[in-house]
Amino acid sequence: MKLIDRRVKIVATIGPSISSKEGLKKAIESGMNVARLNFSHGTHQEHQQVLHHLKDLIRELSTPVAILQDLQGPKIRVGKFKNGSVELIVGQKVVISPDFKVGDGNEISTEFVELPRSVQPGMNILLDDGLMQLRVLSVQGNQVEAEVIHGGVLKNRKGMNLPGAQLPVEGLTEKDKIDLEFGLDNHVDYVALSFVRHGDDIRKLRRLIEEKKSSGTKIVAKIEMFEALRHLEEIISLSDAVMVARGDLAVEVGQSQLPGLQKKIIALSNRLHRPVITATQMLDSMVENPRPTRAEITDVANAVIDGSDALMLSAESASGQHPFACLRTMHEIIYEVEKTTDLYYDISLSNDENLDVAEAIAVSACVTALKVNAKAIVCFTTTGRTATLISHYRPQAKIVAVTHVHEVLNRLELPWGLMTFGIRPYQSTEEAWAQVEELLLGLEVVQNGDKVVITMGWPVSERAKTNSIRVVEIKKNRTEFIPKTVPVRCRNLGSEI
Repeated sequence: MKLIDRRVKIVATIGPSISSKEGLKKAIESGMNVARLNFSHGTHQEHQQVLHHLKDLIRELSTPVAILQDLQGPKIRVGKFKNGSVELIVGQKVVISPDFKVGDGNEISTEFVELPRSVQPGMNILLDDGLMQLRVLSVQGNQVEAEVIHGGVLKNRKGMNLPGAQLPVEGLTEKDKIDLEFGLDNHVDYVALSFVRHGDDIRKLRRLIEEKKSSGTKIVAKIEMFEALRHLEEIISLSDAVMVARGDLAVEVGQSQLPGLQKKIIALSNRLHRPVITATQMLDSMVENPRPTRAEITDVANAVIDGSDALMLSAESASGQHPFACLRTMHEIIYEVEKTTDLYYDISLSNDENLDVAEAIAVSACVTALKVNAKAIVCFTTTGRTATLISHYRPQAKIVAVTHVHEVLNRLELPWGLMTFGIRPYQSTEEAWAQVEELLLGLEVVQNGDKVVITMGWPVSERAKTNSIRVVEIKKNRTEFIPKTVPVRCRNLGSEI
């Protein structure tokens, strides 16, 4: 079993458990496709070290890895307490105010100065990922009086959620802008925007990226706020990818609503041809335990069946005790689920679709692969767009994206099913195909006699956009092309990992 045989990708959050060069190497060998740098934690110096390690390993292992910068966003928190925490008891009356320097007893401080203008009597305030619940009784000046509905121990700087509130805050904080500049200077492949509420949040981030002339960096919209659900189609359409951020989303909408919303967001992302990541607590018990629960196995499987392009590990890989076991476990679950043929060829040939040339080529390539029983679809690409479009139609044939523009390779590690390889610049169709045929045979992706569908721009000498399809039959043997080096994803998974 090779890593390239898995179609759904794995996003792993980088933290103390895997942040060393050896840890990152082992993570890649265990199945990580996308490295997530969480800018809610860590310093620029620490993130810089991880970036250096990753770029070295990409070269040493001959294996692309996408780098995802996750911005913190306007996280709303309580302040600090005199003794580090306070116990909230059911029925207790408390007062929350940004005027309090330190909380104590019935007084809770907050860093969110707009709180009194964001809530009204009857609204709920959820604390520490929804573990505690308050109900607003009154608002007087800068003070919010509330009653404890569900109590617990509230510690310093725990998160605060205000379900249904229209928050008068910018989607990008000053910290986010500083972090974004750092990320763009280091050529991250994706930037995830937290707490997206409407399309303007995406537009503002897009302008900042374009001002830095970093058009190669793509935007991931994190869906985790109730307000975002009102503008869901606009947000997804304006983004390059989507994340179902189930932690805060469950707190915002209520846990019983989460499964249905997960399916809705994934389905809409699939329909709008945007890669979608399902995230949060997928193998949470493996933070401490070497094996997942049966419920977690089913959760991972259902996220695959729903249509996710990628699944994400958070604390499991960042700070857990078994990060590499988590990666291998997720790989194995996905691989087993993908054996069912029901997951493939999501192709609509309805006449009411208005497709551009690249979309039409992508559909045609998938239909052709199905009808001629092709083993692979090879997409020659310079931007990755056509390859990503092909992935949205979920062909059972392997999708091989090849390019001489090597910075494109890392970005293609997120969309479903893409195998990515770099080749030398070419001047003709024959020269391009000769390189790819040698590569595919040497890495045992295809065999003598297999059919392969090719998409590319013609004429090649003019660097035309993708506009043509060809079907070729492999007529050479692997023994002619024994590769000198084998990319790590093309090797069999070893038990030593």
